[in-house]
Amino acid sequence: MSAHVADTWISDAVFHADVAYIESLWQRIPVGDTEMPLIDIGQGEPLVMVPILEHLEFVYARQVRALSQHRRVLMYRRRETRSAHSISLMGRVEELHLLLDALQLEQADLLAHGDAAMVLLEFAARYPQRCRSLTIIAQGADYQIAPHPFIWLLHELYTRLPVEYMLPASFLRRTVINYITAHAEDNHTQPALPRHLIEEQFAKIERWPFVYKYSVLPVIHYFDMRRRIDALKMPALIINRSDDALSPEHKTRWMAQQLTACDAYHVVPGRERFFMYSQAEIVTPLIETFLRSERPRPEPAGQT
Repeated sequence: MSAHVADTWISDAVFHADVAYIESLWQRIPVGDTEMPLIDIGQGEPLVMVPILEHLEFVYARQVRALSQHRRVLMYRRRETRSAHSISLMGRVEELHLLLDALQLEQADLLAHGDAAMVLLEFAARYPQRCRSLTIIAQGADYQIAPHPFIWLLHELYTRLPVEYMLPASFLRRTVINYITAHAEDNHTQPALPRHLIEEQFAKIERWPFVYKYSVLPVIHYFDMRRRIDALKMPALIINRSDDALSPEHKTRWMAQQLTACDAYHVVPGRERFFMYSQAEIVTPLIETFLRSERPRPEPAGQT
């Protein structure tokens, strides 16, 4: 491995420092009839980051550190369920809604990556007046991934049968991470985030087959915003990479074209899905430029 390639990789020490940074910021606040872990750092206009799975919040670590220098940055740790009481996509939308109410945030800039962006897009459709802007990373307006419809059928079986009792967690982790690290055969760029570090975080998720069935599938399996996407009128920034297996670039490009207030669409180089973290030197300035741009704010509910 050349010195140039080695210099681009995220080292174990850097990664662990970023994970520790995020973990050190959690506090607990009352939200509805429960408590929720929350990061609330910095001052200024609020930017709310919608979380991915627990222990994958490292994806936002570098943006939390950088953007909180100039504004108030908030991120919550979502509640995972490991029982038949699954949390639906709309349940995740209401989870975000309750948080904004608890924090008395009438309106905020909102940012989300991957599966979390599914929640954000649905939230924006249901509560557009709460969204000053949307930043969508690595997610299109639907979740039909190759090979479709085979994957859809597998998910359908998983939701209907007690597969979680039989499927080894290691097999399911490996399958999901294979998709996260997938790339086109003609893409020879080196990934900046070593696979073993992604595996390390996924291994922290207890009873992963149950979490996948009751916390993940209820969101991804039923997500489809294609017929409603042009109803979102708030300013938007969309960023993707060229060959993401879970969020194909042609799908994010289509969504950018449908959004009437899409300020910018960017495709970045690189080979890992979590490029928001590993290529923060590219992604963060794009976000900063978008958030600094002057734009009219959507009117709060009840006003004309």
